[in-house]
Amino acid sequence: MTYLFPNQVTRVIIPPEPECIQTKRLLLMAIQPADAPGIFTIRSHPEVAKFLWQKEPESDIQQTEKWIAGKTFATPDGSGALNRRFQFVIIRADDPAQRIIGTVGINSLIPAPSIGYALHPEFWGLGYSTEAVQGVMNAWWQLPRVKPNGQLNGPGDGKEMLYACCNSENAGSMKVLEKNGFRLYDKVALEGHIVAYWRRGCETESH
Repeated sequence: MTYLFPNQVTRVIIPPEPECIQTKRLLLMAIQPADAPGIFTIRSHPEVAKFLWQKEPESDIQQTEKWIAGKTFATPDGSGALNRRFQFVIIRADDPAQRIIGTVGINSLIPAPSIGYALHPEFWGLGYSTEAVQGVMNAWWQLPRVKPNGQLNGPGDGKEMLYACCNSENAGSMKVLEKNGFRLYDKVALEGHIVAYWRRGCETESH
């Protein structure tokens, strides 16, 4: 798929093992290969699959394992490190069984960092996706960056953008992005769908 994201120099330094992100109601745990069965339950659901780019529900767990492996960045982060990822499973903090109800994270670094998410339909309409995206986004902006001269910089300074895209028929996903401060900047026909492209900066969309 061709993404309409502008090129952005990767300066973020991604930790080898991202820490758990805790929000008001959720635990966002770094994704692991062992999470494949729980994620398969979500990605094989027809109501989820119709908004996934492969258009069909995942029919076996090997497809889910391949999806997880694909979340490892194929390009280096700002420090030059390879084979890192910033992808999480979504778990309700009050669930002793720690059932996986969704996924959220940064999909790629090239041409620019983009965020993606999916939630089991059983939990739609409860604000979990909005909360999870906010949690990952806040953690992303707090990661250290490398300046052009090689010195360490602080967290995201507002000049950097974070991107997202979704099927424009997916009203719930559109609302999640809007609530998290993303602003629509383009819509294009792609693979039989109208795809909406969104972006937001560290602080505001005004820069």
